[in-house]
Amino acid sequence: MTIHVWADGPWPLITTPSKTQDVSKHAAIYIANEMACAHNCMIRAINSIYLQAEYVKKPRDIKDFLFFIKSWADWVSDHHILEEKQMFPGFEKVIGTAGFFNTNVEQHHAFEPQLKALLEYANHTNHVNYDAATVRRIIEEMAPSFHRHLSDEIGSLLSMQPYNGPALLKVYKHCAAEATKQDKQVVPPMVLGLRDVTFEGGNQWPSLPPMAAWVISYFLARRYSGSWRFLPSDSWGRPRALAFGPEDDNEATIG
Repeated sequence: MTIHVWADGPWPLITTPSKTQDVSKHAAIYIANEMACAHNCMIRAINSIYLQAEYVKKPRDIKDFLFFIKSWADWVSDHHILEEKQMFPGFEKVIGTAGFFNTNVEQHHAFEPQLKALLEYANHTNHVNYDAATVRRIIEEMAPSFHRHLSDEIGSLLSMQPYNGPALLKVYKHCAAEATKQDKQVVPPMVLGLRDVTFEGGNQWPSLPPMAAWVISYFLARRYSGSWRFLPSDSWGRPRALAFGPEDDNEATIG
């Protein structure tokens, strides 16, 4: 009997602010909600990697899986660099308090060694020396501090509510635009497959221009489509069983 699993564990998803608050009330709530959705994509990814690692066996599958790991680690690293260099300083300028986000930056540094180790492993490993136990060990070392940071940062962003909402939103929108400059054939297809439009009763995160998801799915996702097999949702954000798992070893194999 095939056992189907999804990416809502072992590390739990974050409750988004929109579950209990009106995101239109203040820009800080909107920003925190957007970030919570992005953070949940990161959590679904680390869960997906951890759960599928030991079931990826064939050379082509291992190559694609390692590219998925690399893509995710690059995305997370770029996200935190953007926060440290532009977003947090921009918010602090509006708030008028230098170091407002120091705790969050320190949390980045807590798991940075493991994130770098995972990226290094994905970059320099081939199908011959791939070892699932190594991947899972690095994630087990990284996940507690990583998950704590993703959750704590939402509280930090919500604490900006006493400050100038339009100015905070301007900073956020600028950084969101900067984030779109990443590889179009990697980050958009990956992120769309890490979301869940059914989460908490349904959502439309992220807000996309008309036809954008269609263009991403049918054009931008083609080059690395083998790696997107490991994503927990399809291009439309609809959850699906993970491709590799117990008694599923060969179900999603290409070639």
